[in-house]
Amino acid sequence: MANKATKQYNGMILLTGYLQRLFVAETIYRRLNEPHDPERFEKAKSLLDEAYTIVQVFEKTQSLTYEQKEQLLLIVKKTENLMASYFKEETTYSFPQKIAIVGSSLYAEQHVNSGIVRLGEIFKVEVNRDFHMRIKFYEQRTKVIDYLVYSIENKEQPEEQIMKAIDSWFNDVMRNKEFILNDLNQIPQMLEHEK
Repeated sequence: MANKATKQYNGMILLTGYLQRLFVAETIYRRLNEPHDPERFEKAKSLLDEAYTIVQVFEKTQSLTYEQKEQLLLIVKKTENLMASYFKEETTYSFPQKIAIVGSSLYAEQHVNSGIVRLGEIFKVEVNRDFHMRIKFYEQRTKVIDYLVYSIENKEQPEEQIMKAIDSWFNDVMRNKEFILNDLNQIPQMLEHEK
């Protein structure tokens, strides 16, 4: 039972991580006056709220009802549709677009990392120490993103060293682009795990 529940919880962490990625990217596009679709922002926010509601119930019950599972699988489909256009078609990204991709990736990874730590607490299983050690790493990097977004939004010149770091972090994300998109395919199997 615990193995099935941990697998399902892991699937929900991954799903909400993708939704977090979409929500943060759209938030950054809005704040930096980049071209964006307000409907996309609302969809991501709504799906994230929907998924979180199920996660909160699951943390107490440690099981999914048939209806919850169906609802989550529908959220996965809608998330896949949104993720299909997460990476832009063009080969060059503006600096604000790079911040959106990097920032949303960091917030998503931070969310997943925290979720795995939480999984250990809820299910009383040992989690690799690396996850605990990464908490500070993500806090520092997301603060950099917050600083950059705030600076640009307020027409201030960010520090050059920090701007250079974004290019490096952006290249890391783009190198992992296929992995990021393919990871989404694992979620349905994790949610329906029967072993």
